[in-house]
Amino acid sequence: MKKNEIARQYSKALYEIGEENGNMGELFEELEEFWKTLQENEQLKEALFHQRILVEEKQEVLKNVFKDKLSNHMYKFLMLLIEKRRIYFVENILESFRKLMHKHENIITVEVTTAVEMNSEIREKLKKRLDKYVDKKIEMKEYCDPEIIGGMVIKIGDYLIDGSIKSKLESLEDKIKKIPLQEIGV
Repeated sequence: MKKNEIARQYSKALYEIGEENGNMGELFEELEEFWKTLQENEQLKEALFHQRILVEEKQEVLKNVFKDKLSNHMYKFLMLLIEKRRIYFVENILESFRKLMHKHENIITVEVTTAVEMNSEIREKLKKRLDKYVDKKIEMKEYCDPEIIGGMVIKIGDYLIDGSIKSKLESLEDKIKKIPLQEIGV
């Protein structure tokens, strides 16, 4: 079974638990925090992901580190992932769960890349402009990439709006290269 399908199944189960108990947001935050903790602590991640460590030992590690920090539902969910040897898919499960929540809450993620960090005034203007064109709540993810020189690149779902100076310069360069040399007197 493919990892995305596995992630979808487990995230759907977690989503349904959250929907049933009215704590979907809390479950998402807990799973996100769990993943961040693993990212920050390589030894802990190694202990939970290593192929040669027994399931019982992994569950003991989870119990010792997280038992008092997680809700009962999340604790049982993570124990199940370890038991079924699916803990390796936790990042994919988190992303799949995020998509389910966004669909449920009518949220769309907009990725904005600028050459320098946006100030709050520009951020608000951009958000207001995007609100006019998108019928959903907007979650903006901001990235800085000095390579684009200026302007911005906006990604909404599968759509890309490239208003960067870098892309305009590349386009200009392509146009110049297409000019026959005899027309410019060379």
